[in-house]
Amino acid sequence: MFSGMRHSVLMLAAVTVVTGFTARADAAALRSDVTVSGNAVTLGDLFDDAGDAARVIVADAPAPGLTTDISVSRISLAARRSGLAWHNTTGLTHVTVARAGIAVPDAEVSSVIASAIIASTPSLMPSAKLQVDFANGAAGIQVGMDAPATVKVEQIATNPRTGAFDALLRAPANDLTAPLRHVSGRAYPVADVPVLTREIAPGDVVRAQDIDWVRLPAMRVSQNIITSLDQLVGMSPRHQIRLGEPIRTTDVQAPLVVSKGMQVDMTYAIGSLTLLARGRALQSGAVGDTVDVLNPRSNRTIQGIVEGPNMVRIEALGVPHPAELKS
Repeated sequence: MFSGMRHSVLMLAAVTVVTGFTARADAAALRSDVTVSGNAVTLGDLFDDAGDAARVIVADAPAPGLTTDISVSRISLAARRSGLAWHNTTGLTHVTVARAGIAVPDAEVSSVIASAIIASTPSLMPSAKLQVDFANGAAGIQVGMDAPATVKVEQIATNPRTGAFDALLRAPANDLTAPLRHVSGRAYPVADVPVLTREIAPGDVVRAQDIDWVRLPAMRVSQNIITSLDQLVGMSPRHQIRLGEPIRTTDVQAPLVVSKGMQVDMTYAIGSLTLLARGRALQSGAVGDTVDVLNPRSNRTIQGIVEGPNMVRIEALGVPHPAELKS
């Protein structure tokens, strides 16, 4: 009788031990997708409770910012070899692994690619500006969480006719163990041109604070398009100019400082002698323009160069004797 009871107790204890082990083994749950920050994917990354097997490496992690799939059969093999009893009760076939990273700014990637293209294209001036458009809309280059956000062009192929390029980049730039990343797109010459940010009426003067810059494909910037501040600041619109649009040289003029029909001061210098007289402008003009001026005393028309507001300098050539200015 006691022997039978002892046997029953031992059986119960064995069942309890087995049940307890099964419960602990089944406590490990496989995740369907994970994000890692390091170079390797471990059982601890893949399972909720991997216990002592947490540090066992299952596969290399993808490059920062990318994802990869690890088959469940590979994971199961690594788990069994590490003593982690697990059963695929959910029917998973793979686990998606993403690698966390820090994005290298697209502006930095564009700059590096543009420099490489300019250096490898003899037809481009070293001072050329290139617009880099990525095929996927963005470069999408990332580096590890604790790595510098730098990039280097290892290889690049370009089509000078279309501007298409294919490049292999290394990020971080000085990490020889970093995987090469492929990017493609199109690069083409551009020019920065000034545009108006507010409506300026004809006769008013354009100021530096009225100007912004836009970047256009170089092929759209003809020779009569204003490309520098010197060509625009201090000028006056000939007509209404559309905001944000490129401005032609014929759209602006120097401000008119002499108006037709207005009284002007005329100066005439000969040697050390300077004569002053009043006249009436027969034409409007800006500084530097040649205008006709009527001398009301002699009733003769004289040509002069506009020097400032209502000020005209009379040139000696073709001008009557100075006495006529006073007559």
